[in-house]
Amino acid sequence: MLELFEQKYKECEKQLFLVAIGYLHNTEDAKDCVQEAVLSAWKSFDKLKNKEYFKTWLTRIVINKCKDFMKQQRYTEELTDSINVFYDMPTEEIGIMDCLCKLPSKQSIYITLRFYNEMTYEQVAEALKQPVSTVKYKTKKALSELKELLKGDVENENV
Repeated sequence: MLELFEQKYKECEKQLFLVAIGYLHNTEDAKDCVQEAVLSAWKSFDKLKNKEYFKTWLTRIVINKCKDFMKQQRYTEELTDSINVFYDMPTEEIGIMDCLCKLPSKQSIYITLRFYNEMTYEQVAEALKQPVSTVKYKTKKALSELKELLKGDVENENV
């Protein structure tokens, strides 16, 4: 059972961290929330009936841990440079993550789940407990906002 849990967790570890970053915008807090979520998941892993939904299930736990953390803290959003050290991300991807973190977490989570976690719209809808049509609309809106932020970043670099 432990081996199966470890294997499934390793398959989605980076994506879970990115979900937490999408909410918290702070590397250390994101790592803490993911660790808490993994511990909670391990404790109830035997209750998960369909193991093929592991990623969606654990993503939901991470989201809940992040929301709980934000409620408990007077939360200040700050993206730290250690994200690229932690996951060895290319510099251009750090720039995208930086802009993504400038979006409110209620928007950035759609992009994080859909594109960084490579989840289908249906899986995102299930993880966020929302209709698929809502997820598609909010993802499109978040992408539009991200595009504007990225455009502004490029313009600021050219000044």
